[in-house]
Amino acid sequence: MDYCMRKTEMTDNKEDDVTFASYEWENIKATTASQLPTCRNCHTATTFKHYMIIFGGKEGEGRKKFCNDIHILDLKRLKQCNNSMISWTSQIKVSGQIPDVRMGHSAQNYYDKIVYYGGWNGYTVLDDIILMTPSEQMNVVCIDWQHLKSENTPPKRQFHTANICGDFMYIFGGGDGKMWLSDLYKFDLVKCFWTQVETTGQKPQGRLQHSSVIYDHKIYVFGGEPDRSHQLNDLYQLDIENNVWTRLQPKGSTPSPRVSASAVMMNNKIYLFGGYDGQQWRNDVFMYNITENQWEYIVINEQEILPHFRCSSKENTSQQSSPPRPRCRHSAIAYKNTIVIFGGNDSEKSYNDVYMLKQQSTIKLAESTLKQDFSSILFSPVLSDITFFVENQEIYAHKIILASRCEYFKTLFLNEQFNLGDKLAITDTTINVFKAILQYIYTDEVFIDSYIVQDLLALADKYMLQRLKNLCEDHLIKNISLKNVIEVVNLADKFSAQELKANAMIFLLDNKQKILNTQDINMLSKEILIELLKFTK
Repeated sequence: MDYCMRKTEMTDNKEDDVTFASYEWENIKATTASQLPTCRNCHTATTFKHYMIIFGGKEGEGRKKFCNDIHILDLKRLKQCNNSMISWTSQIKVSGQIPDVRMGHSAQNYYDKIVYYGGWNGYTVLDDIILMTPSEQMNVVCIDWQHLKSENTPPKRQFHTANICGDFMYIFGGGDGKMWLSDLYKFDLVKCFWTQVETTGQKPQGRLQHSSVIYDHKIYVFGGEPDRSHQLNDLYQLDIENNVWTRLQPKGSTPSPRVSASAVMMNNKIYLFGGYDGQQWRNDVFMYNITENQWEYIVINEQEILPHFRCSSKENTSQQSSPPRPRCRHSAIAYKNTIVIFGGNDSEKSYNDVYMLKQQSTIKLAESTLKQDFSSILFSPVLSDITFFVENQEIYAHKIILASRCEYFKTLFLNEQFNLGDKLAITDTTINVFKAILQYIYTDEVFIDSYIVQDLLALADKYMLQRLKNLCEDHLIKNISLKNVIEVVNLADKFSAQELKANAMIFLLDNKQKILNTQDINMLSKEILIELLKFTK
């Protein structure tokens, strides 16, 4: 049987729908075999800073056991590597209750956390939600596990898709161990509450092992299987602002029907790799242009990369310019114009290899120095046209920068009735807090500690710096304690910090017996006490 197909047989479309962009595959080798994760499929891959985090899955060799282990790849070192050799991170510190083994689960980034949901542990379909909080301390990656308790009955799901927008995680399709499902649920990650979403429009049929991404408040769902013997290549769009489904009719080279392909967003486009089409495993790459509503088949290195099955038992030892072996149930992430593929399986074996699909640039761009440039004039008198006086100290600044980054200052400077001139006294905060505000405005970064966070939040609210306010909320949420929870609730209520308030209220309820025995409870207003009573119902 000839497993090598021509391009026209692969896509069933015209050659004009093929993109000859500058892409290149590269096989990344581990420095020692002992560092490699075991061969596996049905795992998940997510990113944290410059790391790729692999969790769970099913081993494909030997005992074929289910996994709940963590493996971390340093993508920054991988990008800087000149000889295609990398090391998997061995310095990992884990705290909290480690989740049960599983495959066919989902994993999505949520601010500085990763949300894991569902899957199959070999005995039952799971419905648990676990938060992983990764952090980095002295070249050690620290992992903290936290199991969320749903306020109502959660759905059981495996081989579904999950997408997060704001504080909501949307779950579509998958299986519950009995049926191929087409329902849509959303989970409130703050209130820990499930809601089945009623949708309208052209609803997709039930399916599992499909692919999905989210972009601009719209979820895109591709392919999957509606039963044990068929595969799909349809593309649906769900507008989560009005819960309307639309079946898209893209132009171009539509991928063949398939299951367990990977889909990632890169440069506002959807890239699809691999999968299984019912007859053979794939290693082709397609790109969906959302703006143009068009699929394009990607040719790598201006040569055809054919979807060979197992053309030879001899391993291809070439590192560069050769594609991964055809596979499904792998994982993929996007990192700085690069798609990173790990693992997966075909009919004979599972894999633990790493491939990069790099989008080449014809010009080597110099590193951006924007942040450093703006940092260099922070508090500098050079070309300064406004001087602030805070606690009898002078602070130099630049009106154009303040006005472009802060609506409060823009209004202040443009309003002629204030007649500010070039000097302005600030009397409602300390010099450290005001310097932190300016540092954020100039560099989009700021160091937040417990000494200034409450005053910084208050000033961020006054100056309408929403992102800085959110950063302060996040710091306070991570540091809520019995000593400060009453103060945090009052602060959140005063400045309408709803997420902070919700987290503080939950902490209050979880520790109500300890707090009721203190005098601090008297510091809460009548309105907040009424809200607390509502939380308990």
